[in-house]
Order: sequence, then structure tokens, then C-alpha cells
Amino acid sequence: MSSRGKQYIDSASLQVFPPPSLCQDVTQYIFFLKGRQSKLQALCDKFLNEPSGGAVDYRPRLPFVMLTFQTVGRLTSGAEGFKDWGHTSEQEATFWVAVSDYKKHGPDELCKKVELFVPYIYSDNPWAVAGGREIYGFPKQASTVLLPNSLRGAGAFEIHTLAYRTFSPDTQAQMARVLSVERADGGTFARDELAVALGEELLEKLGVLRDELGQLLDFNFEIGSRVIDFLFRPTLPMVFLKQLRGVGTTTGACYQAIVGAEADQIRLHSLRLLLRRFRLRLESLASQPLAETLGLELDSRGQMMIPGGLQVRFDFRLNEGHLIWSGS
Repeated sequence: MSSRGKQYIDSASLQVFPPPSLCQDVTQYIFFLKGRQSKLQALCDKFLNEPSGGAVDYRPRLPFVMLTFQTVGRLTSGAEGFKDWGHTSEQEATFWVAVSDYKKHGPDELCKKVELFVPYIYSDNPWAVAGGREIYGFPKQASTVLLPNSLRGAGAFEIHTLAYRTFSPDTQAQMARVLSVERADGGTFARDELAVALGEELLEKLGVLRDELGQLLDFNFEIGSRVIDFLFRPTLPMVFLKQLRGVGTTTGACYQAIVGAEADQIRLHSLRLLLRRFRLRLESLASQPLAETLGLELDSRGQMMIPGGLQVRFDFRLNEGHLIWSGS
């Protein structure tokens, strides 16, 4: 039984599988984008602080946004009764903001009590979209996510989703490219292009990686060190706004809650630096205002240079989650 005493009604055709979720054969590419602190704070206020009525006070800890692209080779439910149903796969792209609740943790505890807030996330798996939204509050959008050298690969990392280019009565929503990340020199990716190996010994020598990342991203050493320490902890905490629209109203929500969850690393297979420059291109879409809401510093062509990134291969478990605040 659930903590509220109500049993979820399952069926053989369900699309929301019970947690925990086991994600295996994961390859993730990580890019850091310069954002604007005031814009990131506005996101925290809109989606976390204001809905809770001040019960939480989340603030961004760094003026950076983390953009990840990942493939999950094997995605299954770890719940009893569902483990043997089978598995699926997923390609996903996510924007992450490092935040902390100042009501609980002081400003000097940068990486001790940091959580990851997700303002945008795109997935090609309809079951993952439904489950992520319903269980945790992931704002997942049904999308096509392309990675270089994947089975549906392109020459770049790309996100496509249903979108409005402009808001007007005559505008029809269409599948549109949201963004792309490609080599800055315009070259195509060779098969092993993204795996610029620094050696498996880096798994035991993260100090080298901290220093390299600090230089790569124009961080000072202390911040680069903290970022690496946080990203490769055994557990990554996340925070979401989970909400459902109400019936009989155009503006009301029948349920709102601030939800926390943890991704527990099961095994880290490899970690490598992407030692080249990349170019981020953002399309102008009224229903995907990423640059505006994240405060991304784009040039006049809607582009941003990325000095490099990371490639990580690992397995993880997304746990059942917990309630931080509830409005009901």
C-alpha cells in the first residue's frame, strides 16, 4: 500500500511502471553552458519556491547550466512483480541547474547539499515520458533525440519536438529542431570522435580531471573540483515540481508537490574528456524559450561556443523518491 493508503491500479497495458528504475548501459555526454544567475533564480522561484508558499527557498549555486545527452541501452522497473516483464531503451536530453534549499543548508555548503533541478527534458520513449511526469514531476517532452553514431544518428547532437514557432491563432504546431550541438570546426564525427580517452586510470585519479575541467570550462580550480566531486558522488539528489491540472478550471492545479529523488550510481564504467570545441545552435521557437529562461549568452546568430565536455559510461538506479512539500 502507498503511504496514503491508496493502491495504484495497474493493468497489462500500463505506461507508468513502478519505481525504482534500473538504467544500464548508459552513455552520457555532458556540456556546461554559461547562464545568468538572475534567470536561474527566477526559474527556482516560479517552479519551486512560489508554489510551496515559501516552504522551500531554492537558489542556483553556480551561473552554469548542464546540458546532457544520453542513451540508456536497457531501462527496466526494479519493482517486485515487474522485474521480469522485459526492458526498453531511451535517448534523452536534459538541462540541469544546481540548486540548494537555503532554508535547510547554508551558503558555505556548496557541494554538500546540492540538488539538481530540471527545467527542460526531452525523451524519445513514451513510457519514460509518462512515468517521469506522473511519478516524480520530470517535465519530460515527447521528442526525437539524436546523438552522433547512434542507430538513428546525425552528424550532431539534436533535439526535435512538437513546437509553436510563434504564438498566433493561425500558427500550427510542427515538429521542429530545438537545438543542435556540433563540432565548432564543422567537421563530422568519426566513430570514436567523442571518446578522446585520457585513460581508464582517471577513474582513480580524479584530481587530474578536476584540473583539466577547470581549465576547459574557465572555472577556477576550486569550482572545477567541486563540480567533479558532485557529479561523481555515489548518489545524485534531484528536486522537481510535480503537478496536475485541475478539472473545471483553466488555471488551477488539483495537485502540487515538491518531490525529491536520488539517482544511485551502480557502476562507473569509464569517464573521458571531450577535448575539442563545440557549437550550440538554438532555434527561435515561441514554445521553447530556452535562451530566455536559462539566460544563455548567445551571439547574434543564436549560437554559443562550448569549450569541451565529458563522456561518461555508467549504470544507475533512480529510486522511489520522497515528498519534500505537498499542497494537499
